[in-house]
Amino acid sequence: MKYKKIITLFLALAVTGSALTGCGSKSAGQSASGTQNTSATSDAAADDIAFDAEENTIRFATQPGQIRTAINILADQLGYYKEEGVNVEFVNAAGTEALTAITTGKDVDVLGTGIVPDLTFIANGSDLVVFEGTAAEGGAIISNPENVDTYKDLSNYADITAAMVRGESSWTVIRTQLKNAGVDPGSVTLMEVDSEANVAQAVAKGEADVGFLPVEKANSFLDVGIAIVYEVGELEPQYVCCRQVTSSAKLAEKRDAFVKFTIANLRAWEYYEDESNRDEIIKLLADFSGQTEEYVENYLFVNRTVLTLDPNKKGVETYYESLKDSGYFDNTDVDVSDHIDTSVYSDALNTLLKREPDNAFYQNKLELFQQYNEA
Repeated sequence: MKYKKIITLFLALAVTGSALTGCGSKSAGQSASGTQNTSATSDAAADDIAFDAEENTIRFATQPGQIRTAINILADQLGYYKEEGVNVEFVNAAGTEALTAITTGKDVDVLGTGIVPDLTFIANGSDLVVFEGTAAEGGAIISNPENVDTYKDLSNYADITAAMVRGESSWTVIRTQLKNAGVDPGSVTLMEVDSEANVAQAVAKGEADVGFLPVEKANSFLDVGIAIVYEVGELEPQYVCCRQVTSSAKLAEKRDAFVKFTIANLRAWEYYEDESNRDEIIKLLADFSGQTEEYVENYLFVNRTVLTLDPNKKGVETYYESLKDSGYFDNTDVDVSDHIDTSVYSDALNTLLKREPDNAFYQNKLELFQQYNEA
């Protein structure tokens, strides 16, 4: 990964993990290709706030080699953050470490990966707030190649053993699908293992009948003797996966910066959805992540990764209720709707529509926003 800025975080965390050493990407707003979007003029150009002032800085958690947050990476590499007048720094943090840093006011503002850890923190009393999406769908069911046809029929899942890493989001979705197929999810024996590689190995060795993995991991492990039964999105289109979360305190402190951040992300999403930009996107993401162009292409365009920025309030609420129903949370008294803010995304989208009222991409996203978030 190519870096111009190093940020070191020393976080005293009460979770498993050591102190975090964070690092930033190329300076926010610098495009590796020199590409600039000239279709919109930034409303932030005349802002009086210093570009790198704390209230105008968003520290975004990422991990080396990770491209699930492709839209955010593109917003940085294409220069959109800088054009919108927000300083975005990429820092090395992940999972519960990043969520703890966010909720304790340390030097992480946004985590854009995961959904189960986010909702677990919320159920346990955290002030985390979902304000934007990252990806939808993304899960896969695997089995031995000879059993694919058997497990295409969900009614055959009674009394089987399923391998997964604890918190695998697609299992929560499939629980509902099994109920609809007349199968008691409680009849499925869950084999929780410590890595996604071990999920594949458990299935390949016959220790588990099926496994649940992220799609990209399932595809990367095909050579160990497993096959994909379903991409879970085939059974539940647009189910919520990774969301972007912050804390209510950080959102209140930096709301203007969050709106600018989201405007830039929406512009990058439009760029991503334009097929003519595919080759450039692959090059930019490979350059940023250190992954090969083949990996990036397979991840984003071949293996059906579904990227979305829509917060999808209804989907988050449904997912939270599914986790509660499964007994995943000890505390079930929290109203998750109090931890979803759709106004940042709405304000950003409406700003872009004022700039470009005839833009079909933004018009479509407004229609979807109304569908997924409004009563």
